[in-house]
Amino acid sequence: MGTGSRRKARAAGWAAAALLTAAAAAPAGAQDDALAKKVDELTRQVQALSAKEAAAPEAEDPKPRAFSFGGDLRVRHDVLVGKIPSYTQFLGTFSGSTPNTQAVPSQTVRNDSLLTSRLGLDLHVRPMDGVTMKVRLLADKTWGMEDQGATQAGYFADRQNSSFDGTMGHVPADNSLRVDQAYATVKDLFGAPVWFSIGRRPSTGGVPTNIRDTRDVSGGAGTPGLMIDYAFDGGTLGMAPEIDALPGFESKVCFGRGYDSGYIKGGVGDKDTNMLGASVLAYETPDARVDLQYDRAFGIFDTIPGPGVRTNLGDIEQYGGSLIRVFRGLGPGDLTVFGSGAASRSTPNSNRYNAGFGSGNPGLMCDGPDCAQKTGYAFYAGARYDISRTKTKVGAEFNRGSKDWITFVPAGDDVWTSKLGTRGNVYEAYAVQDLGRAPITRDARVFFRLGWQYYDFQYTGSNSWVGTPKRIKDLTPAQMQFMTVLKSAYDVYTTFEVRF
Repeated sequence: MGTGSRRKARAAGWAAAALLTAAAAAPAGAQDDALAKKVDELTRQVQALSAKEAAAPEAEDPKPRAFSFGGDLRVRHDVLVGKIPSYTQFLGTFSGSTPNTQAVPSQTVRNDSLLTSRLGLDLHVRPMDGVTMKVRLLADKTWGMEDQGATQAGYFADRQNSSFDGTMGHVPADNSLRVDQAYATVKDLFGAPVWFSIGRRPSTGGVPTNIRDTRDVSGGAGTPGLMIDYAFDGGTLGMAPEIDALPGFESKVCFGRGYDSGYIKGGVGDKDTNMLGASVLAYETPDARVDLQYDRAFGIFDTIPGPGVRTNLGDIEQYGGSLIRVFRGLGPGDLTVFGSGAASRSTPNSNRYNAGFGSGNPGLMCDGPDCAQKTGYAFYAGARYDISRTKTKVGAEFNRGSKDWITFVPAGDDVWTSKLGTRGNVYEAYAVQDLGRAPITRDARVFFRLGWQYYDFQYTGSNSWVGTPKRIKDLTPAQMQFMTVLKSAYDVYTTFEVRF
């Protein structure tokens, strides 16, 4: 029934109530037949309108609009300790033809109390049937600071002195809200199970890193966390046919722009960095998931994307996949296990990063004039057990990267460096305790998290593609290093998180 009918029903009801009240208050002789008849008539009208309202469907808004708003707040405390071996630091200047270097003795670096706050705001809009828009804003800052100095101290390329486009909002910086995601999706193109999406992509926090973060991820959106954790701009074309033997099947091709070279004078200079990928969500149910991906980055830049880029060093491609399995009702809770593996292959060109070494300048995963294609490997596995009665989650993870492993994960949620780009081993254990408050909004949660990470670095240059990785325990004084070398590090972290 429409709004007008409901108003008539309410008006009739109020009139009947008023007449009944007046009748009850009047002397007995005043309750004549005319008043009684009027009350009966109004009562029948109310009953008829009520019955009509119950039977009639609600009239639809001719221009329905669906909005949802949410977000999250995280306050985090870290205790950080790292071990530096003895090595030779390249200082980047020269005296004559001799490199300016410094011998660094073995030592320990630490921060006993790093406090950060991260705010995320989400807006989801459905302006019309089959069209959705998603916006996510992020701010992540260190307490008492308005820059990156406390966390980006030159130890690793993904935490090198300043944040950049792929990490904005994901590593501590200032208190500015940044656009982390802003994209539109159109479904059921041409009447087929095909969809198209474009804008600032949901390309961070992908499967299976969401398990540690206790976030639900379903469908083909997002990226594989071992291979890509980078805030990209780009587009996707996908399809999701119904295949009985493969529930949840989806496939897509993706395009991304990692760096724009701007105006090039006289045809000389660096070129754009682009990425092309294809992925398949082969199987997905509430208890299992299998996905595969291939991607290639063309014209990798030689330094952090921005005005410092001078040339393109070559291409990097990746192959990988992951498997997730949930065992429900296993003892007092549910067990989730996962495994993810990937390979990377670098194809350098003749360009080199200008370090002042002449013919010895480094290139893509290589030093000097002779650069060859190299292949690296990585593996990532873990488990999380959810105890239903106490709302406690306990998890453990392990990942290992080979000497020549390189990936695109600078936005990973780790302070020292994104752990999935490590050349070596990383161990992690954590516990999450939900406070169990009754949610008012759909996704509301409040919980504490306690975690421990240990990095065992085997080779230099984790999360960097410039230069040849060197075995850390075999470093010699002649092997100059651009970045501070760590052979091990740990992080004990505690968070308080509210999601709404």
